[in-house]
Amino acid sequence: MPSAAQPLVMECVGCGGIGCDECQMIGSVDITDCPMNLIDHRTQEFIEYAELYIDHGLPPVAGGSLDQAASFLAGCRFVAGEIAFWKNKLGVING
Repeated sequence: MPSAAQPLVMECVGCGGIGCDECQMIGSVDITDCPMNLIDHRTQEFIEYAELYIDHGLPPVAGGSLDQAASFLAGCRFVAGEIAFWKNKLGVING
């Protein structure tokens, strides 16, 4: 768990690490609490739905992929990309 003593240092998503006003020109941000505490309930819920769809093929709306909202499918692609990025960065092979 990240803490003030041992923060999780992440590349700034606003500038891609080159430095901006959001990260105070550092290019990274320090996460000192559980990252899930930084997002609202609706976003947490979306991530849970996306994981169910990505991992088990269970969509939030009955039917197949064509029955899902385009924004949901785009969000799933984003979540899947983030999961793959962090698994690769952290060296997670399975799981």
